[in-house]
Amino acid sequence: MRRFSVLLCALFLTATAVPASADTPPEPVPGDRPPLGITWATGDPYCVYQFSEDVVKAAADQLVTSGLRDAGYEYVMLGDCWQAAQRDADGKLTARASFPSGIPALVDYVHSRGLKIGFTSGTGAKTCSGQAAGSLDHESLDAQTFAGWGADYLRYDTCYSVNGDAPARVKKMADAIKLTGRPITLEVDDYDREQSPWRWARAAGAQIWRTYKNATFNFGYSTGSLDKQYGLDGYPGPGGWNNPGSFTFSYLDPAERQAKLGLWAVLNAPLVTDMALAADVTLPAAELGNPDIIAVDQDWAGVGGHKVRDTGWTEVWTKPMSDGSAVLVLFNRGELAAPITTSVADAGLPAASGYRVRDLWTGDETETTGALGGTVGRHAATVLRVWPATVTAAPRTSLTVELPDSVPPSQPVTATVRFTNAGSTPVTGAHLQLTAPAQWQFDSPAESDTATVAPGATWETVVTLHPSATATQAFKMPVTVSYTTAQGTRTATASAEAPLMLAPNPPSTNGLLNTQPWISSENGLGPVERDSTDNGHPLTINGKTDAHGGLGAHAPSVVRYYLGGKCKQFTATVGVDDRGPGGTLGFRVLGDGVELEATGDLRHGDAAQHLVVPVTGVQVLALAVDDAGDGSAGDWGDWLSPYLSC
Repeated sequence: MRRFSVLLCALFLTATAVPASADTPPEPVPGDRPPLGITWATGDPYCVYQFSEDVVKAAADQLVTSGLRDAGYEYVMLGDCWQAAQRDADGKLTARASFPSGIPALVDYVHSRGLKIGFTSGTGAKTCSGQAAGSLDHESLDAQTFAGWGADYLRYDTCYSVNGDAPARVKKMADAIKLTGRPITLEVDDYDREQSPWRWARAAGAQIWRTYKNATFNFGYSTGSLDKQYGLDGYPGPGGWNNPGSFTFSYLDPAERQAKLGLWAVLNAPLVTDMALAADVTLPAAELGNPDIIAVDQDWAGVGGHKVRDTGWTEVWTKPMSDGSAVLVLFNRGELAAPITTSVADAGLPAASGYRVRDLWTGDETETTGALGGTVGRHAATVLRVWPATVTAAPRTSLTVELPDSVPPSQPVTATVRFTNAGSTPVTGAHLQLTAPAQWQFDSPAESDTATVAPGATWETVVTLHPSATATQAFKMPVTVSYTTAQGTRTATASAEAPLMLAPNPPSTNGLLNTQPWISSENGLGPVERDSTDNGHPLTINGKTDAHGGLGAHAPSVVRYYLGGKCKQFTATVGVDDRGPGGTLGFRVLGDGVELEATGDLRHGDAAQHLVVPVTGVQVLALAVDDAGDGSAGDWGDWLSPYLSC
């Protein structure tokens, strides 16, 4: 009933309102579907990135020439600091000097390109940056100003709300917008507070609300946002959408871009790319404009996308589609390629004699009787759309390799290769080709053949390898199976990967962990760094450094070392690095998954803590930095002189 009443209200406003300008009519129902477009510096509210009218026009032009406008990307949204710090003599918002032609002229230009335009303001007297005027006590005037210009969108931050009054302040602006008669989409941006806008923003009159307060420009922050979306699938729907964050593609490689776009589409999230960095001037149009991904994002079947499986490093998310199909995202957030098991049951699809499967990034179409798993690379996702329908297509296959959880550097390793035919027709002439990892040799043949893999059957091959010398490089074994179907010859590929176990040198040689190889590492921003942090900056806690160096991490972070039960004690000095003056984080030391020591929450300026942790008998040591539960922005933490006594 809520959705029906929202739609009736919006239609009534559209039918009775007189547009505030003669521009291209904006959407009749604000927020009817998640917006697609570009913006500036949504993750940095401090006006670091300056943009001008020429930059805005160039971006609008690129949306047109790249084909993204025709694909559905229609919004050009100005970020914080488009406006001056002071209002004009009449109390109206005024643009900065970087917009010499004036905002009305810029709006006309954007509209002339068949696009829509958005602006930023806030619930306080100033916006989050503290450098631009907000709308406090000027809501009616500002709404009239935006409508008079022909604005189509308003991003409204809540940084300077007080005593929980953000809902009332947002509603005041929403009501003022309605009175203008121009249907302007209203977004609530909760950057610096935990105000849970998804609980109240729709009732306050907004159509978009942030569900993660930090920027999501890199992979670590993107996965951090994804974790916060669990359980929020009941809030989005026509007229109101969760916004887990925009994109800054410079920080993501192609596999990460595709994973994020697939996940955001399943969440029905706004697909808005952030133009903060110069490297982002050229939009990745082939990825952003993928029609299959856009169709998923814009489709609403009454149920939001949600997570159905989580093994820690691998996850499965699904979303029902209005035509009776469903989308599955097989997501690997780990540092190594990994097999992921899923099926049509995870998608909630009804029983059928067969299912049509489309890979939304490759365009490949196959058919299955139900199984959908396979191997997914590091920081990557396979995005599948599945229909309960019998089709004539090649059978879907999966290629996976079972390896030990970690590989010893000087002992043989056994790998089990499984090639499964999940379709309804046979596979013939299958040929397996293995490539040995660097520093390893096969004890058995690296090639194998089988005549037929029947529907539903698995061809299993067991191989053993031994190191040609004590291995020091990552264990990565490429696997390929070529085969024939009724639709022609096909190839399946996978990479079998496992962390290499390297015990530390004894302390008589060197016991500092910042000089030792680790099994694996994960980090919230960039990689874990040896003897530096934040892309090469010295490790300093309260202005003090350490001659022995250490590890520079950013929450959430985990670094794992293989001890093999050979060590007795771990020591380190820990604290918040001076790169994060607003950081709040905690350090934990774990042995074989059991917490051995924890600092509790630390803030910048707190005294460094010296840890002395017994590790007798521990096989795997993990050094973790957590974000203290308040988000991970600026959470740089240092492990100084991390030393093992063995």
